[in-house]
Amino acid sequence: MNRYQVAITVISIALAVSWIISIVNITSAKTNASITVTNTITQTITSTVVRTITYTPQYTKYTNVTGSNSSQLNYQFMLPYVVQSIPGESSGYWRNTVMFDGNPQHDYFVPTRTGYFMVNVTWAIIVQPTIYGYLLIVTTSGPFNATSFSVKDDVGSVCALSAINGDVVWCRVFPNQIMTQPIVINDTLVVGLGNAVLTPTYRGTGVNAVVALNVSNGNELWNYTTLGEDMPTPVYYRGMVIEADGSGDAFALNITNGKPVWIDQLGTYDSMSSLLLVNGIVYFGTSTTFWAINASNGAVIWGDYLYGTYQNMGGLDDSSPAYYGGIVVTSFTVHLSNNLMDEELVAFNATNGNILWTFYEGISPVPPNLEAPPVVIHRGIVFHDSPVGVLYAINVTNGKVLWTFKTGPTLSTVGIIGDYIIIQNRTGEMFVLSLNGDLIKTIITPVIPGPGSPLITKNSVIIAGLNGIIDSIPLYIVLHT
Repeated sequence: MNRYQVAITVISIALAVSWIISIVNITSAKTNASITVTNTITQTITSTVVRTITYTPQYTKYTNVTGSNSSQLNYQFMLPYVVQSIPGESSGYWRNTVMFDGNPQHDYFVPTRTGYFMVNVTWAIIVQPTIYGYLLIVTTSGPFNATSFSVKDDVGSVCALSAINGDVVWCRVFPNQIMTQPIVINDTLVVGLGNAVLTPTYRGTGVNAVVALNVSNGNELWNYTTLGEDMPTPVYYRGMVIEADGSGDAFALNITNGKPVWIDQLGTYDSMSSLLLVNGIVYFGTSTTFWAINASNGAVIWGDYLYGTYQNMGGLDDSSPAYYGGIVVTSFTVHLSNNLMDEELVAFNATNGNILWTFYEGISPVPPNLEAPPVVIHRGIVFHDSPVGVLYAINVTNGKVLWTFKTGPTLSTVGIIGDYIIIQNRTGEMFVLSLNGDLIKTIITPVIPGPGSPLITKNSVIIAGLNGIIDSIPLYIVLHT
């Protein structure tokens, strides 16, 4: 038994017993129902019941479908099930989440309380969930293949769970991956559909769209289809949802009806560089250029063509930038060969795009998917880890290294609470560090993280991963021995 399981046992012997029983039942359970799904799925299930659902994409709702064959897109969707749960109390969290991690620093903290639970949503979770009201909302990208570290290209879902006990409130299945963190504005939930498959002219095959749902029940309000993928998490600004896509466009949509407000044809695609919004300016990276765009009208303020400086550059379109004190920091890679790459950080003057400093993190093998994870900035310190496997703490002003800690290769980012730093590596091992980089403890978790961050609340740390596991862990267990 590992330290994490021991800690859970200390909390509740009964929970440990129920966890063992549920694992046995889940292993031997037979499916209760096979259902053809054409819209929202709403069911409540127990930890010992697994219901399998067959979903056939309904293309009539989307006007732009490429590279898909409906006869090949029938998947078994297993509703999320609770493995273990200690219900908690919550007053709910009703603030809007308007961007990736909820703020420009990517210092992800939600001031509410949750229950403690482990849920298997069965499909890969790429980025962190969002809390709204009493709901924990997650997006998925189809079944995860642990051998190839890949997921299905043409299926995904949005599921709302109870933040109190992990029970399923509703799930909705879509005919493409969903890699965006849900943003929620006054009961409207917005996600993007898309995958990373490259074609000769754009990125993302199949149904690509920005979709708005009713957060209470998952009913679709509108969708706006695009030629390329919509994998980056969009931002919300003054009645508009702003996104950059895989066909080289940036655009703003009216949040009420999904109609375009403005469109920029940039000619260079964004993969997973979630948009950053600061003072009415949107920042993000594409395959060649880092952009600053006026959020109100789409006017380009500046663009730094990094590909002209760094030949064989990659990853700029993967990394989600962060902001602090007039400085925007992001990461990118330089391919040394088909199998090796450099990982680098770069800081821009947010006003004019001048490069303030760059930092070389090291060499790593080229991963199968995302190359450059998101950046976090806390109290003027840049935190960044990567496939290189070293967490760097860097002064945001001058790019000087303050300390390093070897984590092992990872795509995830740090979570920070008080004087503690939390980060996972690719195997799911969690490290708890001081703000000075000293190791406090190591925890073995069942979650294989993607390029997201831990969601920290007043009483819990919620981690979610590629293997479909969501784990809400008591905060005091994580922080204290």
